[in-house]
Amino acid sequence: MSISLSRLDPNGADRSSLIEFFTSNDFPFHVHAEPWTVAKAVEVIGSGVLRNQENEAFWLRHDTLGVIGYVRLEDLTDDTPMFDLRLGKEFRGRGLGIACLRAVTDHVFTTLNVDRFEGHTRDDNIAMRSTFVRAGWSKEAHYRRAWPVRGQAPRDSVAYAILREEWESGSSVDVHWHDLPMFTPHVEEDVEFTSNSVSGATELVDLYRSVGWTAYTQNPAALRSSVLSSAHVVSARLNGELIGLARVVSDFATIVYLQDVLVHPNHHRRGVGRQLVTRVLAPFGAVRQKVLLTDTDPGQTAFYDSLGFAEASAAGRSDVRGFVKL
Repeated sequence: MSISLSRLDPNGADRSSLIEFFTSNDFPFHVHAEPWTVAKAVEVIGSGVLRNQENEAFWLRHDTLGVIGYVRLEDLTDDTPMFDLRLGKEFRGRGLGIACLRAVTDHVFTTLNVDRFEGHTRDDNIAMRSTFVRAGWSKEAHYRRAWPVRGQAPRDSVAYAILREEWESGSSVDVHWHDLPMFTPHVEEDVEFTSNSVSGATELVDLYRSVGWTAYTQNPAALRSSVLSSAHVVSARLNGELIGLARVVSDFATIVYLQDVLVHPNHHRRGVGRQLVTRVLAPFGAVRQKVLLTDTDPGQTAFYDSLGFAEASAAGRSDVRGFVKL
């Protein structure tokens, strides 16, 4: 299956086809959902908004089905262009949206000198939201009650974007959602502790490898993605070198899970681990359940006992133990 873009001549050869397209299709998730009247279509086409300095419109052509939809590129003089994509109603629900969005993305990055491409949709437009994700775009924002709906309360608007480097590599760059520092950098016996400043993949792999956690180091990109997705990350550095890290996952209300606590073996027994645990959990004081899993090493048990955790139960014959702090 191949999708191509064919530039429109709105006030020339394509005028009648555009009027037919807009008057014969409804657009359920657009602000104006019902088919346009002929008068509205004529007005919009005549206004020049489909082809001017800021906008350019195209037919979306399928290699066997012919014209299946329309796309207008918007804000072409800005650093971040946007788009309005509409498929004909007979072509919806057939998995064509992903190929269309990819074709539009290819066109933007091959013809425009821009580093990002952005699009918005309604929060309940599940098909389009899925199309964004499957086409390699990332959610960047959620605007509450920002999408007008005629005769109803406004819906939320969701913004997605793709960067040129993601388009070139085929790999998404993670968004660090929980990037707000929970405390200012603090130095304790020459060790600097920072909140939500996430290291690069190479540094993380070196630290995790130093404690033998090789299951984490097989995929450096996945390791960094998991750290970026944490609810809170605390790093410990000595002379600029990453020597320790603790991270938690949480719903921020009822439970917080202490996922990783690790200190480079060269820096054990100097209180770094205790500082990491205390600081990574500090913002969650009002959260009742604080839990973790660890192995059966007596030193681990003594360490978490000293921090106020209690062993919940032995998991059968497993060498994993659960600890909880209420």
